[in-house]
Amino acid sequence: MTRIGPLILAFGLLGCNDNFNNHPGSDGSAPAGQDGGAPPVTCSSLGECDCVAARDRCTARAEPCWCPSCDPSIVCACGGGKFLGCEDRTVVTSCEMELARVQTLCAGKPYVEFIGGLCSAQADCVATCLANNIVNVDSCAQIDCYFCLVCDCLPQPPSAFRTCLAACAPR
Repeated sequence: MTRIGPLILAFGLLGCNDNFNNHPGSDGSAPAGQDGGAPPVTCSSLGECDCVAARDRCTARAEPCWCPSCDPSIVCACGGGKFLGCEDRTVVTSCEMELARVQTLCAGKPYVEFIGGLCSAQADCVATCLANNIVNVDSCAQIDCYFCLVCDCLPQPPSAFRTCLAACAPR
């Protein structure tokens, strides 16, 4: 009888062979969601504190003077801006590269120093506006007094660049 037990076990395992090879993780990997970590969450789905915590891959979109409220070690010079959302860092990087291109192209032109924070909100849209509207030195004139928050400006008709940026604003 002791020889029949292992034989029955062997036949049982051979009969189940297809079940062993046709299930998640049969290649030695863990089944989805069971590898010890949760599936990656998109940056756009993160709230304020989770976005700050995921700063290696995400960046916050915020109004000027936003200060994260979830980390008491962060010291802010001003406050009151709103958290608008979270974006993948690669989107912001492309906006910052486009902004650097425009700042170099328009160096020495009036008001260029005031556009440094444009990529902090709706970076993908802002990058498109920069790429499509500021294409040569003459188009730098679209960066006007409107971008200066402390200047006393006369009303001016909006440029194509300002109109594009206005369309980027969250609704």
